[in-house]
Amino acid sequence: MKRVKLGKSLLIAVPILLLAIPLVLLSMARLEMTPNGVHTRLLLPAGPDANIGIHLYSGSGDSPHIPGFLDGPVVKPVAGGAWHATWFCENAVHRQTGSGDLLEIECAGRKTAYPVHAPAPLPAATIDTFLDAALRELGVLDADGRWSWGSGHLVIAGDAVDRGRDVFAVLWRLYSLNLQAQQQGGAVHLLLGNHEQYLLRGNMSRANREHIHTAERMGGYKQVFAADTVLGAWLRQQPVVLRAGRILVTHAGVSPEVSASRLTLVQLNDAQRRHWQGGTASSPALDAVLGPTGLTQYRGYVEDREGSYPRATPAQVAQALDRFGADTVVVGHTLVSQVTPLYGGRVHAIDVNSNGAASEALLFERGVPRIVPLRAQRQLPPERPAVKTRPLNLADAQDWRTLGRFVARSRELSQLSYPY
Repeated sequence: MKRVKLGKSLLIAVPILLLAIPLVLLSMARLEMTPNGVHTRLLLPAGPDANIGIHLYSGSGDSPHIPGFLDGPVVKPVAGGAWHATWFCENAVHRQTGSGDLLEIECAGRKTAYPVHAPAPLPAATIDTFLDAALRELGVLDADGRWSWGSGHLVIAGDAVDRGRDVFAVLWRLYSLNLQAQQQGGAVHLLLGNHEQYLLRGNMSRANREHIHTAERMGGYKQVFAADTVLGAWLRQQPVVLRAGRILVTHAGVSPEVSASRLTLVQLNDAQRRHWQGGTASSPALDAVLGPTGLTQYRGYVEDREGSYPRATPAQVAQALDRFGADTVVVGHTLVSQVTPLYGGRVHAIDVNSNGAASEALLFERGVPRIVPLRAQRQLPPERPAVKTRPLNLADAQDWRTLGRFVARSRELSQLSYPY
């Protein structure tokens, strides 16, 4: 009888102990947040002066106030040619319904106009970014921020989102500039990179926490770029690869597998467009775009991927260029310290998206490449941004809601399929 009682006691004690351990840890935990009050990590004690940091993607915060920050707008067309807009300004969400060509927003003393019905002419958006400064230096924009490059083409080789919190500002700027460029016979091309894919899939694991917070306030991280929004619909139409004369541009590179597939540029772009519009979940063409050696993932022109594939050989580069009728290919995706010609100039690596890299752009004039140094400097967030912390309060219902949202977001992220 004593043995039986001991067994029953163990059956009761073990679950209680398993429950008590995390509760004890949580009682000693701290919430890390940005200086503006948006939660970033849960810090669990791991010894004297040591913590385990668990990233929070909940979009929660301690009554966040983000001075001067405008996020959005999320614009959805509605019946009868009207539209409905939602945006976040500093600490509050605002909404407006209208039917005009422009949505005008004033936030923190600054006015910005958004072309929700593609009017002509378009006013310049009043957004002060590295993008604007660099484009002015290159002569793409005039002093007022309007397109002034005539029939020229501006190509962004992907990953225009995720690094900072100004995702909407950058995308609306490119969207507006494309409309202006088209009026002069030019164009702006935003190739979809892996970070644009993350955005469209609702993968917020690389996103700025304050942007996650504002997106959640405006309807949900995935919903603010849904297919029924102006920017969401536009993004889903963008290409992953293009050829301008004898110049090929794609986000990551053309692997031997993609070359061997014998798929055309049209087939590759169509495959990813159908996918983002709810079409085919898997196909050889989609693998060639989104797979581990696809156009948005391959790094073989710049580095080895141990266990995956070796560095591309000159013969493989030549095969890829011959396959698509090009003399040179421009790629981003893999960080370099400066715009770097590789393989005798047949490849140009241009991902200088770090504060330590040279501020440069690659310009083609009549098919001849030229590396252009820029005075404009990036304003990327520091690798270790300033934060503040406070104890997690298990007696506070709001902190339990934060933990609940953390669990829900973690579950959503775990259910996202790979590699798509």
